[in-house]
Amino acid sequence: MAGTPAIRVAEEEYGQYLNDLFWRAFEKSPFDVLCTVLRVGGLQDADWDPFEEVKGAFADFNWYLNAKDEKLSAKASWRIGLLMYCQAIEMTAPHEVLANLLRCLKGQLYHVKPFGHLGRKNKKDPFSWVPPSAKTKFRVLGEWANEAGEGKLTEFIKTFFRDDIRNAFSHSDYIITPERFRWTEGGFANQIPLKDVETYALNAFAFYGAFFSLHSHWRKELAKAPKYHKWPNYEVLEILSDSEHGAYGFSVHFSNGNKATYSRTDKGTDATNIQLERDGTINFFVGSLDALTKQWLVDGQPYQG
Repeated sequence: MAGTPAIRVAEEEYGQYLNDLFWRAFEKSPFDVLCTVLRVGGLQDADWDPFEEVKGAFADFNWYLNAKDEKLSAKASWRIGLLMYCQAIEMTAPHEVLANLLRCLKGQLYHVKPFGHLGRKNKKDPFSWVPPSAKTKFRVLGEWANEAGEGKLTEFIKTFFRDDIRNAFSHSDYIITPERFRWTEGGFANQIPLKDVETYALNAFAFYGAFFSLHSHWRKELAKAPKYHKWPNYEVLEILSDSEHGAYGFSVHFSNGNKATYSRTDKGTDATNIQLERDGTINFFVGSLDALTKQWLVDGQPYQG
């Protein structure tokens, strides 16, 4: 993308596309989209969710961007804006949500770590795992989007993701002049106009602003759906929700009186009788198979629904 002038995209345009993407995935696989919105995984205590931390950080960064103080240099807003930009595009949760929406469209099940196969082990530490870079994840997202017939997502990614900006700022290899953003390491010295840097950053903020809003919106929309849903093999899906957050979890009730529950709240996550398969999908500990019956039960009581 070097040398290509950046094009400004409105948050409404990103938002419309992302909402349509959610709907297309939901129409194909509602339960997998529910898992995607909840970001189903293993057990997690309170205050261990980086996604929530970054959203709080953005509020702080915005305060500094709006701050007016004679002690701040003329470059302060650029530095804070670039810090926000790098934090935004490095966030794992949006990558994984988008990946799972594309999986739904391709007829695949929800995956706890859809980019897990792209990581690598540290040869010096057999117990370590190095996650894939943002560059790798966005490249693969683009490939999956094209496979799913969602080439527009690939084009949108190009409007806000530029790895040389991210790499230069993250490695403190940058110089901000009145008109240019420059970097010197990793090859020949290079530069791009600050107005293009601003456009990539503003596009990123617009894209992630739309993403945050839609993620919250879909939690609220899922909470408006019927609470209970009969499944063909005499299971009952129960959507767990509250007025403040919307959908925060689910229970799957089995015909032997047992149930599996996943929830994500401010107190952490609960994953009771949730099984993480070796292929990254989820399953349930049903209990005694001999005790299964041909009736729908909720908490052990017959459900007519």
